[in-house]
Amino acid sequence: MEMPSLIFFGLLLIPLIVFIVWIIKQDKKRNYLGLLFLIFGAIVAVYTVIKLDENFMKEARDPNIPKSSNFK
Repeated sequence: MEMPSLIFFGLLLIPLIVFIVWIIKQDKKRNYLGLLFLIFGAIVAVYTVIKLDENFMKEARDPNIPKSSNFK
């Protein structure tokens, strides 16, 4: 992943981790099934973001794509 993607990803991941910790502390019944689904969803989202970014960066580096004209 490129540096801007890592910065954006970090800005989203840190609040998510804080939110998950806050949810754990708020749960009085300790129902871990909801927490399991929340963590599973976060893992799926992280995997999807990484794979989509990787595919996008491969397409952006494709040498067969013609460069745009530079009309001034």
